[in-house]
Amino acid sequence: MEDASRLAFRERKGAEALAVIPAPSMLSWEQMPREPHLLDYLIILRKHQWLMLTFLVTVVTVVTIASFKMKPVYEAAARVEVDKESQGMLPFQPGAGYDDEYVDMQQYVETQTKILQSETLALQTIKSLDLGRYPEFGGSSSALVFKQGGAAPKRPAILGAFLRSLSVKLVPNSRLVEVRFEAQDPQLAAQVVNTHVQNYIEANFRSKYDA
Repeated sequence: MEDASRLAFRERKGAEALAVIPAPSMLSWEQMPREPHLLDYLIILRKHQWLMLTFLVTVVTVVTIASFKMKPVYEAAARVEVDKESQGMLPFQPGAGYDDEYVDMQQYVETQTKILQSETLALQTIKSLDLGRYPEFGGSSSALVFKQGGAAPKRPAILGAFLRSLSVKLVPNSRLVEVRFEAQDPQLAAQVVNTHVQNYIEANFRSKYDA
């Protein structure tokens, strides 16, 4: 009985000793997970160096050509003080409050701002300086001709170019109006601003004289 138990124990022990344990899977060095190293980035850069160099040269060439072809634009500015003359002999009229005077003054300043950027005053400035002879405004004396088409005549291209270069803004908390003009010639830009403001002043004086 004792020999049978010993034999069974030895058989169980031999069976346990012969158990097969699966071996861990072997991975290559390239497939093993690891942290990226600086050498990896250098290898990638060296692999694509000609592509990056070609792209860099192309960008620099395009930017250089565009810079040489681009013409500088100059801006001249002038400020005009807008003041409404009193319609009465006394500074304070009965029934007129400070708020009414302030609103009336603001409306008057906004009206003068619209006049400064109107087509009528722009045409007068264009004629005064004969801007049509300049290349950026057409380079032709007949550039101010209104073309007939449809019910109303079309606006000349020189007038549209003038108004796009003209900027009139009200200075906050003041009665000052700032007039700006852009041109490729700095002297022309200053001349246009001065002439435009002078034409406005003369037109304002004529309207008051006629009134």
